[in-house]
Amino acid sequence: MSLDSARTAPNRRQELDVLRGVLLVLMAITHLPTGLSVYSNQPFGFLSAAEGFVFLSAFLVGSTYTRKLRDHGSSYVRDKLWRRAGKLYVAHLGLLVFLFTVVAALAVESGRPALHNHLAVFFASPLRATLASVVLLYQPPLLDILPMYIAFLALTPWLLTYGAKRGWWGIVSVSGLLWLAAQFGGRRLAYEWVAARVGLRLPIDALGAFDWLAWQLVWVGGLWLGSRQLRESAVRPKGGARERALLATAAITAGALLLWRYHGGFGLDLSSPLVNKWHLGALRIVNFAALGYLVTQRVLPYLRLLDLRILAMLGRTSLAVFTAHVPFCVLSRGLIIDDATPLTLSQQVFVLVVTLGGMLLVAWRAGGAGPPARRTQSGGVPERTQAA
Repeated sequence: MSLDSARTAPNRRQELDVLRGVLLVLMAITHLPTGLSVYSNQPFGFLSAAEGFVFLSAFLVGSTYTRKLRDHGSSYVRDKLWRRAGKLYVAHLGLLVFLFTVVAALAVESGRPALHNHLAVFFASPLRATLASVVLLYQPPLLDILPMYIAFLALTPWLLTYGAKRGWWGIVSVSGLLWLAAQFGGRRLAYEWVAARVGLRLPIDALGAFDWLAWQLVWVGGLWLGSRQLRESAVRPKGGARERALLATAAITAGALLLWRYHGGFGLDLSSPLVNKWHLGALRIVNFAALGYLVTQRVLPYLRLLDLRILAMLGRTSLAVFTAHVPFCVLSRGLIIDDATPLTLSQQVFVLVVTLGGMLLVAWRAGGAGPPARRTQSGGVPERTQAA
């Protein structure tokens, strides 16, 4: 059974699968040591594919399991989501085993600094790093998205149940406060508090690049909007004055931030707190909201009409494909001799073809090559969607 359970979904929103496929390809290209990573990394302003992937995953979980919560109850939803989180945890452990055995051996034998630096924490203290990785306190580079996803997914049953009973404003408010705490060093304080009590002597960088206190805002926002069970009418432009004003505001905002990004940021680089990716800076949230509204209103309706089967296949099995792309990206770093010697053009083409080809093979084997989504008789979006 695949991580995405794509074979079991009778109705899907094909345009969302295509969008997830696009985001997966962008993330894979960004993670590979090629010249294309410059263009795939945050190409739409102060925004990366990771924000869209996490948000879209949460949206699909919220829309799917809110309905299941209503039909089957909280125990059913909790069992389903925890079982899903458990499968992802096992997949993550598999990646760790691969990293600590195959990749570590290659790093020692080849002496390539890129591989050694990738496992610097592990080589400094193998036993401590291994034990910490099992409880998600050590997350090597590229293995830090799945742990965050697993943790958010495990908390989701309580969030959906609370939201269904008492509304979402309390959850969203707490989420906003946690994001605010992240902007003032909340992650470091929490890490030091935990490390002092469990005797963990690892640098905070070992916890991974993503600040969970900040990124939970993206997940909660996706769950909230997904729980409202948005239909096609919610993404189709309505033509009213309010909708036109919102669309114009979003276009101006996204366009201005895009120009800002590609004109040197006018002194604001990507490490600035306002646009920092890992702590989800304030301008990044504004950028995501503006671009997300534009995509919802203008892009998704066209994706619904296009027959982009390869991208849809990747999107239908997104978690299996994402998990599978990590070994390709890590191993490709073994081709790097040193920082001053980039890969040759033929090497770059090789790693791109092998990685993307491997992702397509995994998607096909995981059941992503199924029939297109069925639509309602009125041509609208199917009522049921598959969770991310």
